[in-house]
Amino acid sequence: MKKLALALLLGASLYATELHTAKVLQSMNSGGYTYMKVDDGTNSYWIAMTQRNVKKGDTIKYTEQGWMKNFHSKTLNRTFDNILFAGDATAAQTHQAVTYPPDIINSKYKTNKTITIAEAFKNRNQYAGKTVSIRAKVTKVSHDIMKLNWVHLEDGSRFMGMDDLVFTTDKTTPKEGDVVTATGTLVKDKDFGYGYFYPVIIQNTSFKK
Repeated sequence: MKKLALALLLGASLYATELHTAKVLQSMNSGGYTYMKVDDGTNSYWIAMTQRNVKKGDTIKYTEQGWMKNFHSKTLNRTFDNILFAGDATAAQTHQAVTYPPDIINSKYKTNKTITIAEAFKNRNQYAGKTVSIRAKVTKVSHDIMKLNWVHLEDGSRFMGMDDLVFTTDKTTPKEGDVVTATGTLVKDKDFGYGYFYPVIIQNTSFKK
């Protein structure tokens, strides 16, 4: 279950554009994540990333996904006063820049009553807490994870590399390959616990073909 929830999380890499560079002061792996205390030359703080091989003294690069206060990791049995969920790390020695394919904002599936997945990602602050409808193709369905069903949709649009959006529901789900209109509440920076943090997710979703 934890691996699946983590896979759902990784379906959406996030919005940050600023690239940070820091030195690793301490690291530990747990629950599919690597927790690292880093020093960026100005401040030292904790970050969490999908599990990777790092050691004290390494220099890493990463982008921000979202800060969490009083975040409790059950797998570590530890609460972090502040921790940054980060992504897109590369070894500084490679000088590899973080790049994304060109944005595609529109979708062939869009109607005058729906938004695209790219628009949901791009305008998450605008849509947070609001009901949105997205017409797209079902690419994956997982049932009974944390008492919810999880549906991945794609519509051919993308924003900063993000082209897969997760929808949760306790109702009947469509099948993989179906083209549906999904309506639900857009939630940003959603923390389900166990280290599973979603920058954007659609909840309480209903599906209509």
